[in-house]
Amino acid sequence: MEVVTDPTSQTSLGREYAEALREYASGAGEAALMRAYELGRRAAAAGVGILELALVHHEALLRLSNGAGRASSHQPPVAMAAQFFAESLSPFEMTLRSYQANARLLGLGEPVEQNAEIERAREQLRTILDATTALIYLKDGDGRYQFVNRQFQELFAVPREQVVGKLDGEVLPPAVAEMLRSDDRAVLEGRAPRQMEEILPSDDGAHTWLSLKFPLLDAAGVPYGISCVATDITERKRADEALQRAKEAAERERQLKHAVEVRDRFLGIASHELKTPLTSLELQVQSLRRLARSHPDVAVGDERVREKCEGIVRQAERLTILINDLLDVGRIASGQIGLAPEPLDLGELVHQVLAAAEETIRRSRAQVSLRVVAPVVGSWDRSRIETVVGNLLSNALKFGGREPIELVVDRLEDRALLTIRDRGLGIAAQDLPRIFDRFERAVSEQNFGGFGVGLWVARQIVEAHGGAIAVESAPGAGSTFRVELPLGGARHGEH
Repeated sequence: MEVVTDPTSQTSLGREYAEALREYASGAGEAALMRAYELGRRAAAAGVGILELALVHHEALLRLSNGAGRASSHQPPVAMAAQFFAESLSPFEMTLRSYQANARLLGLGEPVEQNAEIERAREQLRTILDATTALIYLKDGDGRYQFVNRQFQELFAVPREQVVGKLDGEVLPPAVAEMLRSDDRAVLEGRAPRQMEEILPSDDGAHTWLSLKFPLLDAAGVPYGISCVATDITERKRADEALQRAKEAAERERQLKHAVEVRDRFLGIASHELKTPLTSLELQVQSLRRLARSHPDVAVGDERVREKCEGIVRQAERLTILINDLLDVGRIASGQIGLAPEPLDLGELVHQVLAAAEETIRRSRAQVSLRVVAPVVGSWDRSRIETVVGNLLSNALKFGGREPIELVVDRLEDRALLTIRDRGLGIAAQDLPRIFDRFERAVSEQNFGGFGVGLWVARQIVEAHGGAIAVESAPGAGSTFRVELPLGGARHGEH
């Protein structure tokens, strides 16, 4: 019985098929590819010959090579065209095998003209697939090869005749066969195209291939085969890795340069900071010596003697603070900071720090107040927490502009909260992220002394206790530092 097909319907399907391929080439994505595949199956069922569709593919290849469809595709144009051919090859191969089998069962002969046309179209298709540098193969549902192109044969040094009808394990090295089988299973189980990198052996070593694998589905959505189009991206990977290494080297060089700059800046600041109190101390001692020589009978309790002695004490205290800062930086940087937690009342500890700094507060002319909202007792290292409070207080006195400073101790569930608020200079938004870094400062060292390590030391100690420190500030509006400490003690005892 002769099957009559509608030529108009065939032409329409052919046009739709070509348009779907053009859409995919223009970046429409996998949906357009799946639509082209479905239209190809319908065209085959409607009687459109493989030669006609091969010509459609050939036109798509010409459009791609002329530059069409490159906007969003990540594949080389020839590899994309090869994918079109490989995708459409399967339904026609299956249709042809079915036709031949039925003809043999019925004892029918195939018309010579039709057979010749099919063979010519198939040969055209194979020629194009063999011409591409992409690796292309087609397998049936059992994993047996139905088609491999020339690139496959050259890569694995095996002729096509020894591959078709065979499984991976029968023609490929065991490790490669297992990898391909595993990747194929993932694609078939997912019933959707997937892109993956596969490492395949070559004469000059392992190469990386970017494989686009897609399942071949029947009308019911059941996979009956799988096709793969793979592109050798080894050179691109090597170039990417070389670029990444160059970027990492440049970043290391930048960091090293920054570290050297920070070191040099710190040495300059340290030289100035240490020299200032030493010079003042030397002047005070010389003045006291001159006073003693010119007035040998002057009493120790003389006002002039007391004033000079107080100046000496102040400079000695300043030197002590600077030296302690340097020692803290050295211990923390080398990981030798140790914590010895003990039960402490945070409010009482802050009160003791303020009492010890009474003379410094008096000289700053700032009004400092302490408000304990609720008793807060926890397990912390006394000397370390005193350093935190002292550093934050010193920071507030230095930049507070002689305005009132308020300290608040409170409790938030299982955490202690210490807030230190000043109404001084404030900090610009761009400087906030770095003020807790070592040797960083948000102001000029010409106007404000110190090494720029007080806040960094405070953060290191707070974080060693399992706590957190943060700041809110704006230029001219002062700064608010908040320290949270877990009541249960340090996160780890020794660094």
